[in-house]
Amino acid sequence: MNHTNQPFKLKTLTLACAAALPMTVIPVAVQAQGETLQLEEVMVTARKRQESLQDVPVSVTAIAGQLQNSAVKNLKDLQNFVPNVSIDSTPASTSASISIRGISFQEPDKSLDPPVGVILDGVYIGTAAGQILNNFDLERIEVLRGPQGTLFGKNTIGGAVNVVRTAPTKEFGGKVQLGLGDWDKQELKAVVNTPLTDKGGFKFYANKSEHDGYMDNDIANTDVGVVDFQQLGATIAFDVTDTFDVALTVERIEDDSDWGAWSNFNDGTTIPCLASIGPVIPIGGGATIPNPIPQDPNAAPGAGCAATDSNSDEDHSSTNEPNSAEVTNDFVGLTMNWMVGDWQLTSITGTVDREEDARLEYDSSSVEFLYISSASEYEQFSQEFRINGNVNDNINLTAGLYYWDSEYKQAQTSYDMWWYLGFGEGFEVPLDPTDPASPTIPLPLPQGDVTQSLENKGTNTAYSVFASMDWQLTEDLLLNLGGRYTDEEKTFEGANVGFVSASLGTLVPDGPRQKFDESWTEFSPRVALQYTINDDLMAFASYSEGFRSGGYFARSTVVDGNAYDPEYVETWELGIKSEWLDNRLRLNATAFMSDYLDKQEEIIIFAGDPPSANTVVRNASDVELSGLELELTAQLTSGLSVYLNAGYLDTEYTDFVADINGDGNETDNSGLQIRNAPEKTVGVGADYFADLGFGEFGAHYNYRWSDEYQTIFNNNPLGKVDSYGMHHASFDLTVDDKYKVSVYGRNLTDERYARVVIIPNFTHFGQYNAPRNYGVEFTYSF
Repeated sequence: MNHTNQPFKLKTLTLACAAALPMTVIPVAVQAQGETLQLEEVMVTARKRQESLQDVPVSVTAIAGQLQNSAVKNLKDLQNFVPNVSIDSTPASTSASISIRGISFQEPDKSLDPPVGVILDGVYIGTAAGQILNNFDLERIEVLRGPQGTLFGKNTIGGAVNVVRTAPTKEFGGKVQLGLGDWDKQELKAVVNTPLTDKGGFKFYANKSEHDGYMDNDIANTDVGVVDFQQLGATIAFDVTDTFDVALTVERIEDDSDWGAWSNFNDGTTIPCLASIGPVIPIGGGATIPNPIPQDPNAAPGAGCAATDSNSDEDHSSTNEPNSAEVTNDFVGLTMNWMVGDWQLTSITGTVDREEDARLEYDSSSVEFLYISSASEYEQFSQEFRINGNVNDNINLTAGLYYWDSEYKQAQTSYDMWWYLGFGEGFEVPLDPTDPASPTIPLPLPQGDVTQSLENKGTNTAYSVFASMDWQLTEDLLLNLGGRYTDEEKTFEGANVGFVSASLGTLVPDGPRQKFDESWTEFSPRVALQYTINDDLMAFASYSEGFRSGGYFARSTVVDGNAYDPEYVETWELGIKSEWLDNRLRLNATAFMSDYLDKQEEIIIFAGDPPSANTVVRNASDVELSGLELELTAQLTSGLSVYLNAGYLDTEYTDFVADINGDGNETDNSGLQIRNAPEKTVGVGADYFADLGFGEFGAHYNYRWSDEYQTIFNNNPLGKVDSYGMHHASFDLTVDDKYKVSVYGRNLTDERYARVVIIPNFTHFGQYNAPRNYGVEFTYSF
């Protein structure tokens, strides 16, 4: 592709970084009072080697101590601690919609790659499904903002979330935790470590979580949003020699939780239903049968659709059936390290096998109008070989080879109102469906046909070579150069089968099974200058590129012509990292500007015979993004620390001409806001510890405020989330370093918002966030 760079607003970014510096000016007397207090040094592996956070010329936030806070439950809570980051779940319960600097995607389909990478123990997770990881047995999480293509590869144009589990301690010990809470919540977690001779260790961990739903379903007389989750795993680590170590992790997750707690956002006119058809139903050939739904001849057209909008709000669901699912996820990770002289060689091998079987109520209403039966299988394998060491006194080099292979299979069948009336169950249908003795007539539809069925599969193979070099030009000036070359191929095989058109009696025969393949080669460079002003202050400037893979949108009803190309992000950054008051205060700030090119969008095209509206993915737009990020941490006393993060984000479509409403007309959509991109976000918090003599008391508080933002790409008003703020708090008491009791409250002011999904010209449904809830945890350590 032809990349056209926009002028770099250097003056604006320089002034923005400089503006942050006066915030660090604190009287010298205050510094003298706290000479014995210091913030703990934070170590990260954001550049595939261990370094101090303050020495890394990358916009990265590390979360470690906060993970011990009982109010931090899963990956979604990262947004409380990181600027310009928003995380929510998609309709699939553990599928993540992660937005970093406004770059996001919320489609959980296995054929689409997420633009933000989640890396678990060095293994990249290639699908959004399963990215909402639980806060369990984690050592730290690093959130890298901006393209990370050089070291982390494709599909990290927004950034990367690097999750690191605890390693076996090689000593006997562990902990057991029991949690109880609202909605009859019951959690049991355990971690046990044991030594293996004097050179190895074994760790076993287990996590079982259950609770009722947080919404009432008055139609089905059940709860909605039920959780039934189980996680079992083990890690063995062994120092084979003084220069060679190995660690193997095997894990299985079984998740039978509801796939979301959906509410009905139809208004009685947006969803078609039998009540709007009239007193008779055409069945082809001029024949009709009575409509079994009573008709009011004096009612306005479509008035009978009110049944699709019954008793659904933030606390109630009108879905006639729950969104049930059965999910299994198997993870295997193998890491080996060799020291050869001053060089470290690393091998990371990873596999993920995931199976999903779900029933989804897409109408989310009290009538059996439309539901989807979906089954999928996903497998991935990755292998990374990496080397790191000093070439000489001035040059450090990280280089490696990477191989990726993944495959998915999906089958999706939709059942609509015609199916439930008996159309499609056989050749004969009753003249009067309300009369069991009614005579039948032949229906010109084959047995078993439903509204639509899709079956498809795809593969993805990629090879890459990468390198990153730190060159110490002078004592204070360092140059970082890096690049990654990727060769990628995707195949797709699919067909529409058993499709019945909206005009009853018109059958579209099974489409032919078609095969496609596309390949791309990409180079992702990075260059950065790092200047050390003094021992406590560093400034950096960087330019980086990344790409998100092209491919095929498997859930589209269009099989032929379904390919789309990669999208690209080019980012410039200026940043400072600093520590003040004898390391009692840490201030980091970044200003950035990005060109988001050939952005992949879900647009609508008309295809088929007769033509109908179909959603496809196309490279349809370009976007400019810029913003500021500020992070501050301060140790006020020996027991009290506070933190602040703030983000500002400005986004603008510069080119977006497409049909996004399904009316067959392409329009200029450059005035729209991109999804999941609040202009401003703020997070503040505090942690307090006090020695009571017999034990330690802890208090933890966090508040996050988000500006309003859109969740639907055509900015439908239903998709607007108003600005909101959420408070979370917890208190704990630890006695004898063994016994700990924690109580927590989440969403203390009961803020509610909804993320709405719209199927054009069909149905609207959405999911509210969880209300205020409380819990208690008992932990025994040994």
